[in-house]
This record gives sequence, structure tokens and C-alpha cells, in this order.
Amino acid sequence: MPTQILTDCPVCGSSDKSLFLSCKDHFVSGETFTISRCNACGFCFTDPRPSPEESARYYESDKYVSHSRTSEGLTNYLFHRARRYTLGSKKRLTRKYASGKNLLDYGCGTGAFLSVMKAAGWNTRGIEPNPIARNHAAEQYGLEVYDETALESIPDNTLDAITLWHVLEHIYPMKDRIHTFHKKLKKDGTLIVAVPNMNAYDAKHYGPYWAAYDVPRHIYHFTPESMVRLLTDAGFSYRRSKGMWLDAFYISLLSEKYKRGSDQFIRGMFFGLLSNFSAFLGKRNYSSIIYIFKKPN
Repeated sequence: MPTQILTDCPVCGSSDKSLFLSCKDHFVSGETFTISRCNACGFCFTDPRPSPEESARYYESDKYVSHSRTSEGLTNYLFHRARRYTLGSKKRLTRKYASGKNLLDYGCGTGAFLSVMKAAGWNTRGIEPNPIARNHAAEQYGLEVYDETALESIPDNTLDAITLWHVLEHIYPMKDRIHTFHKKLKKDGTLIVAVPNMNAYDAKHYGPYWAAYDVPRHIYHFTPESMVRLLTDAGFSYRRSKGMWLDAFYISLLSEKYKRGSDQFIRGMFFGLLSNFSAFLGKRNYSSIIYIFKKPN
């Protein structure tokens, strides 16, 4: 398998790294991957990782829920029920922080969020590398969705908002993409990024079985500190963050299945609740976090 070994930390550039943990790809391959931690800034990343060309095969599964329309099985059913709720909250959040209605959803999947925003009167476009997901977005919702090469064709300083819902952790040229997002946004434009949080209680409880490590599809693993440093170093201004409390239940249910080999609904819901309770009482380390950044005037 072609692999890439990272010699430098993607956040701070240090070459001083150590093994953080090893975990298994439960979705597709059954292979084991290692995660390294930067000893200088603490950022964690899948290392070694598949080459960009090889990475596509790790998405080739109906079990990859974000690109799947099936509601079969309890976990998938709960995912789709929760998504209906979260689409409304994402719309309200985007409307609150964006100063206009020109929206790019980067990594838009099958287009559910873009469809909601288009229906609300926004000028929408999506970028999605998966051709099956792109076709679904166009056929079902009538959306304009392009592959990644279309990003550079968007004129600079024209977008009011760019959203990435659980996408940044997948992007190989992460810093380059963030730099491009900065160029494409207008002054006072809004960048909204949602990623898993490896400081969450459920991440620490499940360790290598934590479903949100999702190796090797997730090649970066964020904490609030590393996310804010990465984006502020790129010229963005941090405004606020918001916990995605439903994610703790979904991730805990999957993690229980990985750890015990079968659905454990009660245990999964219990530890999801415990994770949310811990975040509420502590440092707001929710299982997943939405970060809002602005391009300064």
C-alpha cells in the first residue's frame, strides 16, 4: 500500500513526534493505523497514512454513513434522525454569523445542508470529491456541486461564508486549503468548521476504539487548542465555539460496537450522556465542536 510518512507537524512544523496510539479501521479494511503526536505542540495526525491516490478505496463502503442514504440498522437510523435536527441548527448558526448569502459548503456530501440553505434563499454552491455523492446532490436537490478543482475558479473576496461539516480532518493539503478559503472569503466573511474533539470524555474513555478517530479517513485529530492555533496562524479571527451534543451519542454507540462487537444501545447512550455532562461541567470538551472564525476587515 502506498503510504506517506509525515516528517513535520502539520500545525507547528516541528519534526519531534512520538507514538500516540494504534487503532483499527472498522469500516472498510480492518487494517491497523498509528497516530503520532507532535511533542512540540501536541497535535495528533495519522502517520503513516495512505497516499491521496490510495485513500479513495477507504471510502468505498455503504457503511460510510455520511455518503449513505440507508437507514438500516439502529446506528444509521439514529444518525439520519439526528441529522434532520442538526440541519436546522446549522442553518440558524450560519445565518447568525454570515454577513451575506453567498455560501460554499466544502465537502458537501450528498447535499442535505446545501439543500436547506438553498430553500432559505441562499446562493449556494458545493464542492465534493466523491462522484456518487455529487450526482446524488444534483439529481435529488438540483444543486451546483463540483469537484475540488473548482475551488480555484471561485473569484477571490466573493464568498460570505464557507462551511466544513466534519471535513477538515480528511483534507490532505490542509494548510493550502485554509489559505485558499481565506482568499475566497470577503472581508468579515465567516468560516465555520466542525470536527471531532479528541479531548472529549468519550474519546478518553474509548481510547483506540473511539469511532471518531476513523483512521485512515481522518488524517488529523483536533483539540480546541490546535484548531484555534491552526486557523489564527492562517489569518482568521476566532469568534466562538459550540458543542455538537448529539454527536456524543452517535460516536459512543459506534465505539461500543467496535469495542464489543455488537450494538450496545444502553451502554452507548449512557456514555454519550456522560460525555455531554462532563463537557457541560468542565471545559466544554464536547465530542464534536463547531468553530466560528472571521476573516478580519
